[in-house]
Amino acid sequence: MRGDTRRPRISTVAIAAGALLCVIGLVVDPARTAAAYLVAYMSCLAIVLGELAMIMIARVTAATWFVALRRQAEQVAATLPVFAVLFVPILVALPVLYPWVHVTEAIAPPAREIVRAKAAYLNVPFFIIRAMIYLGTWILLGERLRRASLTQDRGDTETVERRLRVTSAVGLVAFGFTTSFAAFDWMMSLAPSWYSTIYGVDYFAGGMVGALALLAVLVARGRWRGELPASIGADHFHALAKLLLTFVLFWVYIGFSQLIVIWSAEVPIERSWYVVRMRGGWEDLGAVLVAGHFAIPFLALLIREFKRSVGAMAFLGAWLLAMHYLDVYWIIMPDAARTTMLGYWLDLGALLLVGGAGSLTWEWRRRADHAVAVGDPAIDASLGYAAD
Repeated sequence: MRGDTRRPRISTVAIAAGALLCVIGLVVDPARTAAAYLVAYMSCLAIVLGELAMIMIARVTAATWFVALRRQAEQVAATLPVFAVLFVPILVALPVLYPWVHVTEAIAPPAREIVRAKAAYLNVPFFIIRAMIYLGTWILLGERLRRASLTQDRGDTETVERRLRVTSAVGLVAFGFTTSFAAFDWMMSLAPSWYSTIYGVDYFAGGMVGALALLAVLVARGRWRGELPASIGADHFHALAKLLLTFVLFWVYIGFSQLIVIWSAEVPIERSWYVVRMRGGWEDLGAVLVAGHFAIPFLALLIREFKRSVGAMAFLGAWLLAMHYLDVYWIIMPDAARTTMLGYWLDLGALLLVGGAGSLTWEWRRRADHAVAVGDPAIDASLGYAAD
């Protein structure tokens, strides 16, 4: 399968434009530029990790309907190596982003003591080691699953199928730990005196919504461009929509659970994380997320005709991708930038850079792949799938 030659050019232009804006931003406001880059990186990474998780979940549960769509998810997960490269600017920006790197008088005395008590964990060398473990684990899982799937295309099915099930079962455990701790390290430690034990689950839930939203867009694109079989249609989108609805509900449940537990405890240092996000314009963005990330998609996904429409699901997928970015923005930016919601051109530049690099890698790595997993034993049943 050959990709559209226009897309690499578009991605290259996006990378160049994003890099230029980020370079200007580093001169004008390094802290705000670093914050914008972290938001772009973590929002895009969450989607890629969500695709990886979906591949493993489908393998373990033997989800027949997903087999016809799995190659699209595998091709997104194949971009993980570039995210290891894209993490380098975050390492360079550590002193600017994370207050625990230099515990100074700028941190309030009570919080300062809490941060110092975490020094055995929150220190630069250990941070880098953990980052290497997280990225290495994800890349190893993604590449192993991808190679095995491509091996199936060449005719080796039974042995590979067993290997894939075992890899996925073990991989989900490793994925859960690494994703949670990556969220703790790269996002939660922006406010090092604050913590939430379900913070990593919240990041995973948002990433799964983004991953399924992107999958809806990619499958619709493949249908319209004639890259995917015509038999992938309303029934597959119906199944995808039901799973998307599940994770939309899971996202709002985890977010509300975290809020209600912390707020009802009435501990000032714990409440502080939400207090910051309830003023300075951040409360308006929170309201947008409640409506756009939950209420609107929830109501839309209750309608059977909507769930079975390729165009409607593609539109909702694009909408939820935007909401996912705003969700990560709302989580990170108040702590990372320590300012109000300004500098949108820096946000655009960072998103163009990270998204463009991911898109270019996606296009390059999918060039020789079949659009569907033709060697999977369940591919015929999946192509003929009929939703209940």
